[in-house]
Amino acid sequence: MRIIFPKLLPWATAFLTAMVAVHLIAAWNTRELVAKGYPDFTIFYSAGKMIRGGLAGRLYEEQAQYRTQREFASGVGIRMGALPYNHPPFEALIFVPLTFVPYLAAYFLWDAINVLILVALPFILRPYLPALRETSVLSWVFVSLAFFPVFIALLQGQDTLILLLLFALAFVSLSKNSDVAAGCWLGLGLFRFHLVLPIMLILGMRRRYKTVLGFAIIALALGLVSMAAIGVHETLAYPGYVLRVERSMALRRTVIPVDMPNIRGLVDLVFPVSGSRVVPDLLIGVVSVALLVFSIRKWERPSQDADNFDLGFALCVVVTILISYHAFFYDLSLLLLPISLFVNRCFSSPQVNAGTVLSLMGPLPVLFFTPLSMFLWKHNVACLMALVLLLWVRGISRTIGRAQSFTAARTAEN
Repeated sequence: MRIIFPKLLPWATAFLTAMVAVHLIAAWNTRELVAKGYPDFTIFYSAGKMIRGGLAGRLYEEQAQYRTQREFASGVGIRMGALPYNHPPFEALIFVPLTFVPYLAAYFLWDAINVLILVALPFILRPYLPALRETSVLSWVFVSLAFFPVFIALLQGQDTLILLLLFALAFVSLSKNSDVAAGCWLGLGLFRFHLVLPIMLILGMRRRYKTVLGFAIIALALGLVSMAAIGVHETLAYPGYVLRVERSMALRRTVIPVDMPNIRGLVDLVFPVSGSRVVPDLLIGVVSVALLVFSIRKWERPSQDADNFDLGFALCVVVTILISYHAFFYDLSLLLLPISLFVNRCFSSPQVNAGTVLSLMGPLPVLFFTPLSMFLWKHNVACLMALVLLLWVRGISRTIGRAQSFTAARTAEN
């Protein structure tokens, strides 16, 4: 298989270059909207301003949020109310230092931090992924910027790349059997709890109790930080606020479930929004539990099968996105980690064959094809991308099965 990859390299380079070019054109065409305050970064900047301005106790008041956002984003004509800050209180503290510079400068500074994360990732993963040692950092960043979810995360000023970094650090820690550290890294990702809790549930069901302990310690610490920042009552009221915002934005069609690349989006594509929610919600729950159990059974513990740990972890990341209740295109940035694991497997594993390459790498042209992603995003049917992820889950599980058979045969020979 390694003979084939060099032949495909010029074609892959041309393809990725075209995708980067599309992203650059899109960024240029939206530069005025960015300057006016349309990106999601607005919620982070306004939350930081409210903390800094002594309005911490009113962090989740819509009118206070709206007045703050009007101070630096008054040119957003479509915004008749606040773009709600629905992230946990502790995350707002991260953005306080950025409020010492104007909004646009803070936006570019935040994006620069996220690009530095992309630069740091190969250095973090190289000791555990031999294929990355042969890849330059510039090549890694180039490939990352060709990935539409990463582009959207940067354009919107989102925080998903921070979570990608924490997932990578958790993978490294688990690879070293540093379970407590892995739990701590995942705990720091609670600013996107809907994308962290599923994988923590998987780890708990796999009896990684030290990981759960590390996670619980950080969760408790962040809870105390939140209470100190905005008050005990406001912190305890936060979960209810999130549910109200979710329902309100769904009714106003500002959050559209079918625009989510997950199981919830697929189910909502089939069932009308105006109908009863009993059947669709039940179906979402059943499918999500089934995927969760499936990934738990497929992911072997490192102590049992260290050779397949990377595949199991990657499977759980993909499943986590699928069963998350709230996800958008930029959340697919997390797939950079499974993609890295699969590239490493195809280049460095002794049991690679055509079936493995097709199962692990087959979805990549679709995932990286920006015109398709833009079409799905524009027409609010990003849920169709979940079909690709489901096919990927099947391919990963089949590869795990083949790898387990290979490991068993090798053990029998020894």
